[in-house]
Formats: sequence, structure tokens, C-alpha cells
Amino acid sequence: QLSCFDSMTPPESRTSVSLACSPHPLWQHQWQRRPLPRKSRLHSRSASGHHHREQLRNSTTNTLKYCSFPCCLVLLSRLPHACEAQGQRQLNESDVFLGSSTFSTNESENLGIIYRWLDDIMWTNLWDDPKNREVAFSQLGQLSDLAVGPLQSLAYGVGQAFYSYFWFKDNGGDMNLPAASRSIDLLEVSLNYSGCADLTQGVGAFLGKVCPERWIYLIMISAEVGRELAISRTDVVESARLLQKADNLFNALMEYPFFSFRNWKSIYDINTNSHVFNGAFVQRPVWPSHRIPIAAFFEEHFGAFREELENIVANDLFDSLYFAGHVSMTQFSGKRESWAPLNLIHNGVLSPTACAAAPRSCDLLSSRPEIARCSAKDVGAAFARLQPGMGIKPHFWSAPPRLGLHLGLKTPLGATMAVGDQTVVWEEGKAVVFDDTYIHTVEHRGTEVRYLLIAWFCHPCDDVHAEVPPDDISLCFA
Repeated sequence: QLSCFDSMTPPESRTSVSLACSPHPLWQHQWQRRPLPRKSRLHSRSASGHHHREQLRNSTTNTLKYCSFPCCLVLLSRLPHACEAQGQRQLNESDVFLGSSTFSTNESENLGIIYRWLDDIMWTNLWDDPKNREVAFSQLGQLSDLAVGPLQSLAYGVGQAFYSYFWFKDNGGDMNLPAASRSIDLLEVSLNYSGCADLTQGVGAFLGKVCPERWIYLIMISAEVGRELAISRTDVVESARLLQKADNLFNALMEYPFFSFRNWKSIYDINTNSHVFNGAFVQRPVWPSHRIPIAAFFEEHFGAFREELENIVANDLFDSLYFAGHVSMTQFSGKRESWAPLNLIHNGVLSPTACAAAPRSCDLLSSRPEIARCSAKDVGAAFARLQPGMGIKPHFWSAPPRLGLHLGLKTPLGATMAVGDQTVVWEEGKAVVFDDTYIHTVEHRGTEVRYLLIAWFCHPCDDVHAEVPPDDISLCFA
């Protein structure tokens, strides 16, 4: 029962709406939960594309008891009409809820509510059933209808949810165009709702509302959807419109003082390391590996890294070790485990379970100050698996400074990475150093699993977070 009145409304003027509502089996369902990780803290999507949660150490039987969300929206969508008939208020955020959580005018809180709801589905076997994904997508669509209308404080969270959880079609490697298109529309609504569309405001207010990331996400997704439509020849007219839209947004943003000094020429020059290093520093999507000491170190010890990875894979330990350690629940790929970084060291802390299986690798990694003695955010290393036929959605790291490194351990044909305007093809035993604050994405059109040793380490121009300052910063200027 939902009531249309506030505490000051006299009893004889109050209006209520009642409707019986049976829980959908998706929300009232018992299953044996696998030992999967759960959220320990919420990162706004503007902070990064990376989310880390505490791991559930034990299997437990859980029952989710959510109100059937379509039913809830039916109830709530009838409420404002009843209120209007009484000359009462419009629909408010607090009238809409998921489970026991009501929405508010706080965009970050709303994003958290939506992500927790979807995580509770995605990181269980429920997500493997296409019917359950269809129900979740439909319910998110109902929220999007509210977000583009009376409840625009939901637009950012719903738009990011379409991008984060539904970017790939049918849990595969192809783009889900309807989801991506909805994300664009909602992120544009949020840009206006938050005030970030106003490029006359002061830089302090602009940064305080996390406007740079809002703009970059909207530009990136518009460009990537336009590109996909052109490549697939699905809709050339819409492709042209979106690519022009992305370019117009980019050019408008380049006039704003926070960005105007960066000398970016195109969308794929965007990088957030430039938030830290001023215009005198050189920014590159791919760095010359031969001038980065840690790259040569990785190549020198390629044999040791690959031997321990092969032992883990041969003994079918990869998944159990992955879920036993620090899990990066990023929703970057179509399936839960299609892209899986088996953490070895994270923020200076070695993974006990993984290092028991790969002791030599952990010793080598912990000897490198760029990783083990760096206080930059989310620095570490992992064995990373990408399954064939899958991909990693376009994204960028937005909590600089740092760089990324990939050492090819098993690199079958068909796997490539685009970073900015450059393309990377991995080779076994060869290291690639790249700036993961540029827009980057991965495709694997091959038939075999790809494995890398990946690392995130102190930027060679960063003398703030590096306990051992860089020996040579000439690379930063030429």
C-alpha cells in the first residue's frame, strides 16, 4: 500500500493506492552461493572503472527477498496520478525503491543502490540464465524511464549501470547496442541535471561535481557506439550522428580552462594522467618499453613467471586462487570469469594463497619498488586471463597517476588492445608499457585463452608516490 500525503495532510484528504504484488522468482530465490566476493565500499563510476570488494570466505545458503521490481514500479507509477487528482505532489525519489533501499537526490547513493542490486545477481549463478538478465534489463529500463523524466537524479546511476552490466550482448563479446544507446541518453541527462553541462562555472565547482569524468564517459561511449555502428554497417546515419556528437562534445570541453592547455587533438588523446602532470610533460598511450626499467626486468624473468602460471593452469587452480584473493569486480567483460586477474600483489600486500602457488613470481614482484613501494592508487600485479570470443569494454583509469605493463605469457592469435589511437598485439616474452588512463579496449577473436602478467606501477614521472624516486625523468619531456 502506497499513500499520497505528507504528515500535515488531514486524514480525510489522504489518498492510498493498494495492489497485490507477487514476488518475481528472480528476487525471491534460494541458491547455494559460491564463494564469490562482495562489495566492501562504493566507488563512484567517476572515480574509476575498477571496484574492489571483500570476499565471501564461506559458502552460505541465501534467500533474496526483493519486491518484484516491475510490480513496485506499477504501484509507484500510479501514485503520482492519484496525487495529482488530489492536487498533491509529484513522484519523488523516496517513492521508488529496490529491496529495502529507497532512492534520494544524491546521485552517488543512487548509483550504489543500483550496483548492489545488480551485483547480487551478476555474481551468482542467476546471471547465467538469459531470462534473469532479461528481467533485470527490463527493470533497469523502467528506472531509465523515470530517470529521463521526473527523477533525473537517477540518470547517472542508471546510465552507468547500462554501461557496466549490459555493455555486452548475451554475455558474449559483441556490443549490446540498445544498452549502450540508453547509457548515452542517460549520461547526457545527468550532465544537465548535475550542472556539469555549464562550462561557464568555476573550476572548483566543476571538479567538485566530478564533471570531468561525466564528460569523458559521455564522449567515450558516444564515440565507441558510433564506431561500432559504422564497422558493423548497422546504421550509418546514426553512426555519423553519434561520432559528430562525440566530436562536438570534445571540442566544447577543450574550450574549458581545466582542459584547454592540454593540446589534445582528438577524443583518443584524452587521458587522466594529464590531470597530474602539466603540459610540459609528454603524454603517450604506449610508452617505449626499452626505456622503462621494470619492463626489461619482466622480460628477463619471463620464464619464471610463465612456468608458475602454467603450473596453476595445469592443476586447475586458477579460478579457486582468483576467488580466494583480492578480486577486481569490474564488470569489464561479458561473463564473470571471462576476464580474470589473479592477484599476486596489491597496494604492497602479497596474496598468501596465490603466492603459495607462485612463490618465485611474488618474490620477483615484491623486489620492484615501482610496485611494492609505491603509494599510488591500486598498484599491483596479477596473472590475467581472457577467454576467446570475449572482450573488455572501453574504459579509462580516472584516479591517476600510474602506468600499466603487460608481459605476454600465452598470446594466441586474435587478441588485440586499442589504447588511445594505437593498437597493441601481445607477444610471448615481450613487455608492453601503456597509459591506462587513456581510453582502451580489448578484443579476443581467437580460439585459445590469452594469459598475461599485468602490472600497475608508479608513473616514471611521479616523484610523490614513489618511495624510491625515478632515476631518470628525461623520458617525461621527450
